Amino acid sequence: MLVAIFALSGGLMLLKARAGETGPVLSLEFKMRPGDRGPVCSTETDRERDVCSFGISGLPFHIWSSVHFLKREGERVKLAIKTVYHAPAAEQHEQNGETADLALRNVSPVEYWLELDRPLSVPVEGLGNILVSGEFQGREPVAPEPKWFNYKVLGRDGEMIKGGTVPTNPKGNKYYDPGEAGMPYVDGAVYFQVRVVERIGETEKVAVRALWIPTGERSGDDFQKMHNTPEREFVYSPGDELKIPVDGYGNLVIRGHFESTLPDTLPMGLYPGDGLLRVDPPVVLVRGKEMLGKFDGGGRQVLVDKSYFAYGEQDQGWFVFSAKPFAGAVEGTLKMNQIEFTVGSQPYILLTGDPMLFESVKIWVRHCVSIRDADPTSQGDGWQGNEPRLAFGELQNLAVEK
Repeated sequence: MLVAIFALSGGLMLLKARAGETGPVLSLEFKMRPGDRGPVCSTETDRERDVCSFGISGLPFHIWSSVHFLKREGERVKLAIKTVYHAPAAEQHEQNGETADLALRNVSPVEYWLELDRPLSVPVEGLGNILVSGEFQGREPVAPEPKWFNYKVLGRDGEMIKGGTVPTNPKGNKYYDPGEAGMPYVDGAVYFQVRVVERIGETEKVAVRALWIPTGERSGDDFQKMHNTPEREFVYSPGDELKIPVDGYGNLVIRGHFESTLPDTLPMGLYPGDGLLRVDPPVVLVRGKEMLGKFDGGGRQVLVDKSYFAYGEQDQGWFVFSAKPFAGAVEGTLKMNQIEFTVGSQPYILLTGDPMLFESVKIWVRHCVSIRDADPTSQGDGWQGNEPRLAFGELQNLAVEK
């Protein structure tokens, strides 16, 4: 039985009771009057459980209440509700640390049937009625989906040789392959490459090439020899140790865990944070083999899913870049600090001073004469001679396609 208790001076509060993994969710709201906002709590309806206990304070009274879900029949539910009202003279109870358990300990529950298409009026002795309304909402929100696999490779002595953070499902994108690594020892050197393949349930599939070369057999093409060895696939459960046997060497060990966002410790000043796009000067635009211009002023960091940026020159017009499709745009590729795209039959590359994102993604580009052609809310072109400019704005102003 899970009971959540709260009391807050000065108004109403909202509470979500912890739900399990199965069954539809019933969300209940409690109001003093129609139009009010009141405490909200939720529970699953596949078995009996306490929904919540709550208090409303900071008014000329204090209400304690608890609600217990009993059963569901079609679109109605049976609830057991306790309520108690403390008049202003009893406010000292709350100041002395009274809780819902204490306030309701001698109160008998009353059973009600709640029809979900109309509020339930629950009488509160000494006060009047409170209104209870409810709706089914499918399921409680689940934990954020793991999107990143953070791992490290340790040698036979337990020392870390290499680490990395890649998407849990990189879909074969070689951009996320961390490359090969080697570790020399007195008696030889171990060479390896670890490639993250895909997430399978709560595990991660990794592919490994590894080779041990004794000291007397080492040469300048040791990495090539490693690449000629067969690739082996392993399934790794985060939190455990995955041992990769290497003939003549012992075991390489992989340790890792899933992250829902890009770890704060990863960027180390090189990459922007998760969900951010950074445009740092110099910003250079190249068409074919010709450099069209270079912007050396200030840059900016913006939310990738809410903002756009644009590069412009008076002679060339504006190139507007968005992480989402929008009217008149063509598809390009953003990788590290460069964006490749084609307008008409001409290939372009936009380069920035630092990586814009920690991943390789699609990006959409529109070429227009004036920035207002793409964003009517923009302040305008603001040309000063033919000096290049950067512009930033809200993605919603670009008429993003659905």
